[in-house]
Amino acid sequence: MNNFFSPTRFGRLLRAHWAEKWREYAWFVAVLVMLDLIFMAIFFSSDRHTLLRQFQFVGQMQWYLTGLFFSGIIFAGRYFKYLLNPGASLVALMRPASVFEKWLMAFLVISVFYPLAYTLLYMLLNYPAVQVAKAMAFQVGSCESCNYDFRVYFPLLTKQLAEVSSKDARMFMTGQVFFFVILSTAQAFIASGTAYFKRSPVLRTLLVLFLLFIISIWTETLPQLGIFALNFDEVQTYSTSEYGLSLALWLGLPALLWAALYFHIKEREVA
Repeated sequence: MNNFFSPTRFGRLLRAHWAEKWREYAWFVAVLVMLDLIFMAIFFSSDRHTLLRQFQFVGQMQWYLTGLFFSGIIFAGRYFKYLLNPGASLVALMRPASVFEKWLMAFLVISVFYPLAYTLLYMLLNYPAVQVAKAMAFQVGSCESCNYDFRVYFPLLTKQLAEVSSKDARMFMTGQVFFFVILSTAQAFIASGTAYFKRSPVLRTLLVLFLLFIISIWTETLPQLGIFALNFDEVQTYSTSEYGLSLALWLGLPALLWAALYFHIKEREVA
């Protein structure tokens, strides 16, 4: 058994993964492109107010975050689907690699490579659409006094808000960072569930998530957002210890779930 991390072996594992999965990933990308083009066609054929709202800065951000979140957790749920096939599962789990290398592969593909690929794909499709919508907004007969905002949205770039106050820019950045923390948490939860349950993994994972949701409603418990709380009335100030505690809690949650995935992979390999 390979118990230690080897960069050379991990590189071979990475190449083998892409050689096996490129068709599946190409299919996933094709579905995303098709859905995006369908929604764009609907927006361009709708009334002018809907068109302008969807392709302005805030509308672009909402579509980016919504699409990344739902497609990201679907992608995470499909990553371990080979475990449903005993033959494919045996081949994958017996592949020369340590448990850490298999876990690292899952983390990088699900939580790093996929968001980067989605962002690139979104920008390639979004930029020309925004330019077309902008041209339609300022065509002859349009409202010349209207205040349109057709800046192209790109995640985590606060310079996009150079014209607004530093408070709004800080809130803009904080909200996006919190989104990526929640996204990684959700991806880790879905991936851990699909790797842990041997029968009907997706269904059982969703059932556990639903039960947790019901329990949170029944007990009336809400998470403390801490430094990620968006206060539109005033700027919140926190002490160093409050910053540290809030970061530890919110970064610790996805860390624990990703750690759980490591042990689930280890249990599957031993079994």
